[in-house]
Amino acid sequence: MLVAVAATAAFCLSTPLLAQTRSISTSGLGSEQSARAAWQPVRDLSKGSAAATDNSGQIRLVDHQSPAATQRQATQRKPSAAQANTSRLRPVGHSATANSVLSEPIVMEGEMPMDGQIMLEPMQHYGGEPMHMGGSYGCDDMGCDGSCGPAMGGCDGASCSSGYCSNGDPMCGEYRDCNTIRPCITLCWPQDGWFSAEYLMWWQDGVSLPPLASTGRLSDREPLANGSVLYGGNDVITDNLNGGRLDFGFWFDKCHTWGIGGGGFALDRGTSSFAGGSQNDPLVRPIITVLDNPAPNMDELGEAMALVNYSQVGHTGTLNIDVDSRLTGWNIYLRHFRTAEQGCTHTGPCSCPTRWCARSEHRLGFRSVELDEGIGIDSNIMVAGAGPGDGPLTFALTESFRTRNQFNGIDLGWYHTRSIGYWNFDLGLQLGVGNMRQSVQIAGSTIVNGTGPALNGGLLALNSNIGNYERNEFAVLPEFNAKIGYQLTDQLRATFGYTFLYMSNVVRPGDQIDRIIDTAQIPNANAPTPTGTFPRFAFDNTDYWAQGLSFGLNYRW
Repeated sequence: MLVAVAATAAFCLSTPLLAQTRSISTSGLGSEQSARAAWQPVRDLSKGSAAATDNSGQIRLVDHQSPAATQRQATQRKPSAAQANTSRLRPVGHSATANSVLSEPIVMEGEMPMDGQIMLEPMQHYGGEPMHMGGSYGCDDMGCDGSCGPAMGGCDGASCSSGYCSNGDPMCGEYRDCNTIRPCITLCWPQDGWFSAEYLMWWQDGVSLPPLASTGRLSDREPLANGSVLYGGNDVITDNLNGGRLDFGFWFDKCHTWGIGGGGFALDRGTSSFAGGSQNDPLVRPIITVLDNPAPNMDELGEAMALVNYSQVGHTGTLNIDVDSRLTGWNIYLRHFRTAEQGCTHTGPCSCPTRWCARSEHRLGFRSVELDEGIGIDSNIMVAGAGPGDGPLTFALTESFRTRNQFNGIDLGWYHTRSIGYWNFDLGLQLGVGNMRQSVQIAGSTIVNGTGPALNGGLLALNSNIGNYERNEFAVLPEFNAKIGYQLTDQLRATFGYTFLYMSNVVRPGDQIDRIIDTAQIPNANAPTPTGTFPRFAFDNTDYWAQGLSFGLNYRW
């Protein structure tokens, strides 16, 4: 009985041994089948180090964290480049070649894959949603390229180079150089700054003039009053004016969060003139006189004329009128970065993925703008003598009406820029709030027969209105700017823009001329000039605008 039991046990134990020996002898097909049965892909790369189960018997698609890497992580040591590539090698199996690995490493973002290499998709979202970077935009954040750069198959521009600190634009249109140490011999420039120079082609609100030269009386109340205006009665200096504008400054920090800048602009002095004489016969200056004893059916005012060149009554003379206008200004400001965002878009005929970014900032500063204008009138008249023995009389009249508007106030601004590839688009709004210093200067003189002292007063500038007048008025000065830029190099940009400027509460010279005069005040050689009521002076407020195009270059360092 015992012999039978022992024989049965020996037979049962020998069966598994024979099966295991048969599996080892056919390792070619059996190892492949067992490997397929044990294969489990590792899909969650982020949990590669969390699994504590021994998976040495599995073939892994990606070994995201090798045991060596786990040990290094526990000791808080940064792996070298060679170790990092070794940790990404893929084991093949656990048979006789279980310790061998494939030679291709895993390719990360920014690298070009070779045949047989594994390409990992980036872990960020780049479907076009803006990424709000806040105040640290461009510093310790994703580079300007984001996921649209050359590494992802995109086509980027010079204004959007990648990297934390490169010779491109890591901060959306803002240039920053890595060479923080520069030689300084006699003059040290700030590390980061800008300078722009622009040519201006602007138009302005013309100078409004009353009728200053005509062929006769202008009123239609009398049959003889059929004169036509030769100069005045309209706006002058309405053609384009050339000018220039400069802007410069520097940043306080490498993130371009706070900066200080200043600049100025000036337009060439615009002019308009009239010269009349014997070629304009008759040539008169139209005025309105105060009648001493007006007829019952007439007003106390009547159209009249001061003769300049009227051959029928023995007047020979010339009349020259010059009008000028000039606009200048300067400002100093602090600029503060507020928000920024970036994303991806598709541009061009090939619909190439291109990165876009936007940046907004606020400005606070001081602004000063000056509008200087004037009207000068010179007339020389020779009157034939009254009798056979009387010689001619000559009169030289000089009159001037000048105005000056000086705005000084606080300037508030908001600027927004958007970059797409090599192109840049800027929008700016500024509002100046402050004081307008208004100045009016009226002068006139007459010299009779070319000798003797000049008499006070001319024709439109007489004792009743001659003088210097000043006052202060509250004024606002809004300005709108739109500009398109193209990046020529990393540091140089060509720009084309449009500007609109408005000023309230200004005085202009044509509005300060009163054509109503008291003829008793007109100087003559026989009696001193009395003082009358007309012409009168009163501040006449109006507004002013200027607008135009700009062409320039912007350099950043």
